[in-house]
Amino acid sequence: MDVLRIFSVYNPGMDTIRIRSCFSQDVTVIANDFLDRFLPEANGDFLRIYLYLLRIAGSGNDVLSLCSIADRMNCTENDVTRALRYWEREGVLSLNRDVDGSVQDISFTSYCKPEIRAAAPAAAKSSDITTERMTELGEREDIRELLFIAQQYIGKPLTRSEMQKICFFYDSLHFSPDLIDYLIEYCVSHGHKSFQYIERVALAWKDQGIGTVRDARISAGNYHREYYDILKALGIDNHHPIEEEIRIMKKWIEKYEFPMELIREACTRTVMSASKPTLNYADSILSKWYARGVRSMGDVETLDDEHVRETAAKKEAQPEAAKRVRKKAANAFSDFQQRSYDYGSLETALRKKASGTKA
Repeated sequence: MDVLRIFSVYNPGMDTIRIRSCFSQDVTVIANDFLDRFLPEANGDFLRIYLYLLRIAGSGNDVLSLCSIADRMNCTENDVTRALRYWEREGVLSLNRDVDGSVQDISFTSYCKPEIRAAAPAAAKSSDITTERMTELGEREDIRELLFIAQQYIGKPLTRSEMQKICFFYDSLHFSPDLIDYLIEYCVSHGHKSFQYIERVALAWKDQGIGTVRDARISAGNYHREYYDILKALGIDNHHPIEEEIRIMKKWIEKYEFPMELIREACTRTVMSASKPTLNYADSILSKWYARGVRSMGDVETLDDEHVRETAAKKEAQPEAAKRVRKKAANAFSDFQQRSYDYGSLETALRKKASGTKA
């Protein structure tokens, strides 16, 4: 029987953290929606921490520390904290904090069974489009034509799920057939035929208030202008980006989903550190940030603070290490075994050799 289980995460020196979830004992439930949505993109450490918390939520263990999670996952407590913040931003976890910002309560919210999360209104999604509604829309001439055009763009017959997404764009996002046509054309022309990707772009357009083809074209123009903003931040003017440069910048914007503030910060650090600023140097910075789960300037500041502490700790340890090296070097010289010679015998042997007499 499914029950709401409450577990505690004990963090020495801090308040107790409760974990709320809805799972049967001895079963770890992972929703297909979670796998489809997060498995391709999420940081590996964040995935492992999420799955471990799910495992603990179903184990009956009610005492757990952030330190023990970090030890079990072979990461730092800060990595655990960043993972919690990441999943909170994605809407998978709900973190309740006290007045000083310490996490008091962790709830698995988005992927519990529908009857348990029914109290919270869910955002519309393509799977909400019923078969009856798809049949009804399929009788419209403009929708049939749209499905045919989409099939030509994709280069294969559309699956039921793909047709469902197109109906979702029309029925729930209120996109016109012309805008859906342009949406698919835009994504395919940029090398993306996956309807999962196309849906993400559609939702982003909806969030931006894009409702016409003209709006979308203006947005695409602004998007391309971001390339020149990035190059300008690197001190590169009057340069049209080549295909490889565009690929790198698209990765930052589309895959990493970094705001321009973060990208500009990486460019600034590139200019300050490299004798010849390049996109590859900035890419190394942004890729490291992505791997560490950075999503905002606040996360960058946290990493910088960690780096300062680690550097200070190394410097503090260096004097003692240097003493040991100097002592070892001094001992090696003083421990050198000097050879002893019988100078009288040597002198006699040399005289005999000079006179031709054998020693």
